[in-house]
Amino acid sequence: MVSYPKYKCWEIMNCDNLACPARSEPKIPCWEIARRDEAYHNVSNTCRDCIVYVLIEEPSVLSINKLQYIIMQREHLKHYGAGHQGCI
Repeated sequence: MVSYPKYKCWEIMNCDNLACPARSEPKIPCWEIARRDEAYHNVSNTCRDCIVYVLIEEPSVLSINKLQYIIMQREHLKHYGAGHQGCI
């Protein structure tokens, strides 16, 4: 099992939202920011199902290569869903 605490949510999610509160407070996990800000992500328990939460909070069975593949795939998907805000 592997843990990925060094990765930031915007790296895992391949997010380019520079105004995201998680970027301005990189030492605080995004789910903690969502809880503090009472964002819908926390209220709906979206964070607990998010790949960022799972990879950082839970020991993962994914290899570093698989994680990098997922990040790369998210980059490709970003072009299809322009305008969608997936993070805080």
